[in-house]
Amino acid sequence: MTTRSKALRSPDKSVVLLLGLTFTGLAAWGLRDPLASMASYTAALMALNQLAPPLLLLGLPQRPRDLDPWAATLQFVALGVLISLPGLFDRAVVNALYAAPLGLLELLSGLWFWALLLPGTRSLRQGWQVGLVAWLGGMPMMVVALVWMLSPTVLYTPYLDVICRWDVPPAVDQRWAGLVMFAAGLPLQAMAAWALLGLGKDKQGLLF
Repeated sequence: MTTRSKALRSPDKSVVLLLGLTFTGLAAWGLRDPLASMASYTAALMALNQLAPPLLLLGLPQRPRDLDPWAATLQFVALGVLISLPGLFDRAVVNALYAAPLGLLELLSGLWFWALLLPGTRSLRQGWQVGLVAWLGGMPMMVVALVWMLSPTVLYTPYLDVICRWDVPPAVDQRWAGLVMFAAGLPLQAMAAWALLGLGKDKQGLLF
């Protein structure tokens, strides 16, 4: 396999970077009214965490290297659970988190985590390691998504008395948000399965 086939060419990188910046801008615009709908707010956060980061990283001419895989995975999981299930944590911790710019935190968290998985940035050398990290990082999000879809009660108190922009009850809006999160997490789970099964290797044993 040639170097050209393993890496994006410069024009391709520019297009991918532009797509990443576009999705980042659209997601930031979608965060302007968080109480309008839990589903749309979740979609914007998922775009910043799951969609924009790989595109931005693939489009960068220089990428970060030598990242600690377990620190990156831990922060990715912790932030996702803190944002998704605030009732599990101390109120002061939750208030401090929600006072921060959540969109920016999601973007930075996603960039740090996705850098572990993409060629040219990852420090993991074995395919099974890439798959394990992707699976461990993405599974809590999938569990939270199922909790949102199956919960009979509204888990986010700010949405208890809010009728979303589609005039549906908060519980229904929460189920839609769970479906959005579940769909956003599927590509990461597919990557994990692909890597764990050892598919897509070149002659040097590298994935993707």
